[in-house]
Amino acid sequence: MKKSLLFLFFLSLSIFTYAQEKDINKFYEVYPNPAIDYINIKFKDINYIDFQSISIFSLIGNPVDIETESLDNNIIQISLREVNSGIYFLSLKNIITNKREIIKFLKVN
Repeated sequence: MKKSLLFLFFLSLSIFTYAQEKDINKFYEVYPNPAIDYINIKFKDINYIDFQSISIFSLIGNPVDIETESLDNNIIQISLREVNSGIYFLSLKNIITNKREIIKFLKVN
């Protein structure tokens, strides 16, 4: 009885832990992931761009110097040519509400 309850507990825990639903309410899309030379942030509306502070951090939390370029009215491209391979975090912080979105991405050579 205890083994079956324990099994059900871990099964339910794994379902909630690993199930990922695409959030259709996100105001952005980040691609490609994994990235080689650049990463793009496509905003649903151009008005979101003006209120975002964009930064990248290494896996251990060190800030990474980045160069951004506006490709279109709602797309920003970040150059990763000078960045080593590894796992990084892209931080989008709304400067009005202080709400922060963190996106994990992989940089490969």
